[in-house]
Amino acid sequence: MSTLQQGIYHGPARRPPGHFALVFLRADPGADAAAVDTALRGITGMLRGLADGRVPELPGHTVPTGELEFLLGFGPKAFAIPDVKHPCPDALGPRFLFRSPRPTGGGPLLVGGGLPYAADIVRNDATEEFCVQFTAQTQLAVSRAVVELWKLLSGGRDRDTGSGTLEIAGIQTGFQRDDRRSWIGFHDGVSNLASHEREGVIGIGESEAGQDSWTVGGTYLVFLRLAVDLTQWHHLPRAEQELLVGRDKLTGAPLTGRDAEGRPVPAPGCPVTGTTEVTQEGNEDFVQPGPVSDPVLLASHVRRANLGTNDPDLGGSLRVFRQGYEFFEPVATAPGFRVGLNFVSFQDSPDRVLRVLTQRGWLGSVNFGGQPGSDGPAGRLLTVRAGGTYLVPPVREDAPYPGAEVFG
Repeated sequence: MSTLQQGIYHGPARRPPGHFALVFLRADPGADAAAVDTALRGITGMLRGLADGRVPELPGHTVPTGELEFLLGFGPKAFAIPDVKHPCPDALGPRFLFRSPRPTGGGPLLVGGGLPYAADIVRNDATEEFCVQFTAQTQLAVSRAVVELWKLLSGGRDRDTGSGTLEIAGIQTGFQRDDRRSWIGFHDGVSNLASHEREGVIGIGESEAGQDSWTVGGTYLVFLRLAVDLTQWHHLPRAEQELLVGRDKLTGAPLTGRDAEGRPVPAPGCPVTGTTEVTQEGNEDFVQPGPVSDPVLLASHVRRANLGTNDPDLGGSLRVFRQGYEFFEPVATAPGFRVGLNFVSFQDSPDRVLRVLTQRGWLGSVNFGGQPGSDGPAGRLLTVRAGGTYLVPPVREDAPYPGAEVFG
């Protein structure tokens, strides 16, 4: 029986709901394990009630739940809280963590990686002690959960000092697209793991846990909020876009070569007669790109991000399970908005993601697609606005919250 927390939609025909929020919680420097345990018990108790439609200040009156689900994650800093019962898991050690932005803004996310922080980012707000993921079918359900969490934490502040055991340090929100495409116009998630392969990649087993045996049955969440530079992308011809992505923009068919004029050539026979997209029934054989020798296609995004051919849950595999939530937010500068992707991934070790982002031949030194060390025709298409790694402890029967053995 799975011991994974809610909010990981890995089963057959299970798609993430429409709305998402990830809230980062900072612990007061003076808080010890007992105080944090009390706070987490209060948070999870309140959220379970909210998932049943019970709002604390409306006793006896239920509200629509929006099918709210929540997930609790522990960052490396959680294990530095005084009097914790377990040391920080090895998989949250320094070599698995993202670099901090430069004090003046920007800087590399990882040594050997091609993803930089955005120039205006001077602090990464996704590296706190805890995170709470909210997912729901309605925006109200997710937003209300964040507001009710704030109310609960505010009510626990010390009257003299104004400080609380836990405080909200950052919030990132997003949504699912019903057209299953991304902001760059291409199909998104076509090469994601098949449902029967996912749990073997997601769940921490005994071999991955090592001396941290209490984490078996849990997973690791690696989160990135990636802004997309549409100004650069929008002005690229469709053919250049397709060569960078590695798929036909309209159908999603993988590219197999270029014609005499250098134009991309999609896989023959895809889509099959009567269909228009690779995601439709009958085109299953065209989901994964086949072998090619063209260096331009070998450097495309879909091939660099998915080179694995062995069993996904075997050691050394770099396949990951991810749930993408797009975002749109107004900004004060032209064009008046910012768009991008919340990359939310779950795997038995953060090493899967970090090696994809740094290993030569994969995305090492590559921003999106193209040759290492070269920004290519799209320039730096992606920049990082926040990123963090968290342990998502397993669900234990009769435990007040996942991971309670660390603090209680």
